[in-house]
Amino acid sequence: MEEIRNRVSESKSLVVFDLEDYFPPAGISEFDLAPMLDNGVMREKKCRDFFAKMDPSIFRDQLVTFFCSKEAILPQWIWPMASNSVAKEALYVTSGSKNEALQAYYAQRLSRVHWSDFSGKKVLLKGCGQYPVPDSAYLQAAMHLSLTAQKLMYGEACSNILIKSNKK
Repeated sequence: MEEIRNRVSESKSLVVFDLEDYFPPAGISEFDLAPMLDNGVMREKKCRDFFAKMDPSIFRDQLVTFFCSKEAILPQWIWPMASNSVAKEALYVTSGSKNEALQAYYAQRLSRVHWSDFSGKKVLLKGCGQYPVPDSAYLQAAMHLSLTAQKLMYGEACSNILIKSNKK
């Protein structure tokens, strides 16, 4: 009996671009600032004490997003103070919801990709993953790949749809 071969992985002409490869390795932490409020007011001393007692290593290699679940006017100084508290350990720091954080993170990560490396190649933008990659990441990746790749497909190697094709 003939050995089953994965011709897709052996193919030198097809490049798979998997957005999950960029997902934060240690996941996402949502950090609620509400417990630091003092009767609805953010006080500097209480925040400094809170951050001083916190172990930042729990955020190692994570995307950390700060938000406040209570209705409050937050002073601008809380954002740099919060960022400073996790900066040595966190992979990326932002504010907002989990989805907003992922959008900001992917925008930053995808801005560093050398899209010219895909010039003239057949690229499969991999879908159907296990992580919550935001739609905006697929939009950004497809925009860049459609400008450089000879052929752009979406899905899996066994089942994909053609997005763009340039005839040579």
